Amino acid sequence: MKVESKPLPKSQLELVVALSAGELEPYFDMAARELSRLNPVKGFRPGFAPKDVVIRELGQERVEHAVFDLAVKGKLAEIVAEKKLDLVSDPKVSKITPAADGGLEFTAVLAVVPHVDPGDYKKIKIPLEEIKLEDKEIAETLEDIRKSRAQNTNVDRPAQKGDRVEVDFLVKKDGQLVDGGESKQHPFVLGEGHFIEGFEDNVVGLKAGESKSFSLTVPANYHNKDLSGHKIDFEVKMHLVQERKLSELNDDFAKFLGRFASLEELKSNVVDGLMAERELKAKEKRRARIVEELVKNIAAELPDGMVEMELGKMTAELSESLTRMSLTLDNYLNHIAKTPEELKQNWVPQAEKRVKAALVLKEIAAKENIQISEPEIEERLNQLMRSAPPLAPGQNLDLTALRGYVRNVIRNEKVFELLEGN
Repeated sequence: MKVESKPLPKSQLELVVALSAGELEPYFDMAARELSRLNPVKGFRPGFAPKDVVIRELGQERVEHAVFDLAVKGKLAEIVAEKKLDLVSDPKVSKITPAADGGLEFTAVLAVVPHVDPGDYKKIKIPLEEIKLEDKEIAETLEDIRKSRAQNTNVDRPAQKGDRVEVDFLVKKDGQLVDGGESKQHPFVLGEGHFIEGFEDNVVGLKAGESKSFSLTVPANYHNKDLSGHKIDFEVKMHLVQERKLSELNDDFAKFLGRFASLEELKSNVVDGLMAERELKAKEKRRARIVEELVKNIAAELPDGMVEMELGKMTAELSESLTRMSLTLDNYLNHIAKTPEELKQNWVPQAEKRVKAALVLKEIAAKENIQISEPEIEERLNQLMRSAPPLAPGQNLDLTALRGYVRNVIRNEKVFELLEGN
């Protein structure tokens, strides 16, 4: 086998491979077995017809086509294994030419995972930012807890600020219902400002069973570009008005929550929770800065396939996040006035950075001989399985892919811990 290789842009490799007639010969027998298995020949068990018989029955051209296909796939696999190439995707065969001597020549382009130089990564020193907690934040969190435990009592009077209400509403623009502009028995607290300015003011004063129609102008900076700056019409019906009674923040309230013996113990728990949250955010911020340092000098040209796969992951992550908020990707795209292609195009720089980060973290792990044990993988896998939502009917879990994902997560965590210790 003669192999000529030529590097191409974006970490691609062009191979021109020439096979002799003798190197092709074993593939005739393989092709005969496969073709006779799929196309049984009378008098022979499927897959056992002799080569000459198969050629006579199916024709030389068809057998040669199968031979060439098997030979190309087989020899490419040999080359990839011999050269220890890490492919992004299946090789693309652009030309297959029979040789005059009975051999074969073919050309293939391989997209290869590029090797990156991590540089002097041991010199990266990013301190953890100082974590501060203001008394105001503690007080606001306690107030949120207090509000979440409010006692709501139905009242037969006009709604006022501070009441919990449930309404039906329709939102129209130019007489047409807007996307997502209908809701039934929608709950909210008057005065908390969850709607555009003016909406809650129009709801104040309605009693249960009463309706009201009104129009408002959407702020110019509203996230839905189809509505921003436009006049929209509302139809609102009040379903329920409830007076909210808030408990005093004292020891009795803390005991009422069922976990705390005193208000001080509740405050301590709030402080611990807020600090843990801040520490996690500070850690994530430091790791983001470490990634910036790692990738800023990486000039590797990335194969299009790697960037496309990362864009697919980012789209899936967004869809999952939207689903948790009872939204769809189509609704989101409509709100930001972008097509899927435009969204992906905007994401390309971020996707490239994510790919480079993954490559450099993998390279550092190899240089530092970072190992991941099977018990570590199993423990993390079990954690994921316990916290994951139940599978939908007919949905299967790809455990092999999941194990690979878990392995990469643990490996990256160990690399970050190494870099954070610099």
